[in-house]
Amino acid sequence: MTAATAQPQTAVKRLAGVLAFVCLVLFLLAIEQKHAVAAWETVRTGAGPAAGRVADWAGQLPPKAAAGLEGLRSAVARQTASWGEPRGVSGAGEAQAEGFAGQAAPGVDPGGLTLVRAELRFGNGEVLQTRPLRIAYGRDAFAPGQTFAARLNFPADAQIELREVVAPVRGQPIPASALCGGEPARAAAVLQGRDRVQLMLFRTRTIGPAAPPDALCGAWSFPVR
Repeated sequence: MTAATAQPQTAVKRLAGVLAFVCLVLFLLAIEQKHAVAAWETVRTGAGPAAGRVADWAGQLPPKAAAGLEGLRSAVARQTASWGEPRGVSGAGEAQAEGFAGQAAPGVDPGGLTLVRAELRFGNGEVLQTRPLRIAYGRDAFAPGQTFAARLNFPADAQIELREVVAPVRGQPIPASALCGGEPARAAAVLQGRDRVQLMLFRTRTIGPAAPPDALCGAWSFPVR
């Protein structure tokens, strides 16, 4: 086999490796189940070095393929790294005017908000420990006849992180939250924009068309520092 023949075959093998990695990412992101999200977290941790090696030779691919790979890496980073580093959100959260089923959002000032690791840390002293639940889209319903897009004024294809609220210590109950009227918050929906972070808290883990009428505790919009 000549050197001229071997070089194209090597490029094809590299491209096949990239496509396999891309297919795995898209498959895990497409399944809206918490087990799939947890699996993706494991894959992301284990695949970090491999992704780095992919990036090293991405420049050897044709321009369009390299640009597509870079776009994928950026999308994955936005999807999975948002809880890896603290992100401060300035000022008091602005309560959205309309609540679930016409009810007003609670008149409790959450203060500032910091997203760090798996925690929602509020300026009023409350800390909600969370874990991945699934990814929803703006077009999805969080309640009968109500979509995230309409409620948060975001595009239908916007990605919303749904997180389950868990007890700080296993075996203990989830503490009550003033943001949920003195009841425990069971789930959170977080939409991170460039300028604002939208937050919805729920008193049940059920988020969707089957949610009970009083599931939503309230919604807040935080300006990003």
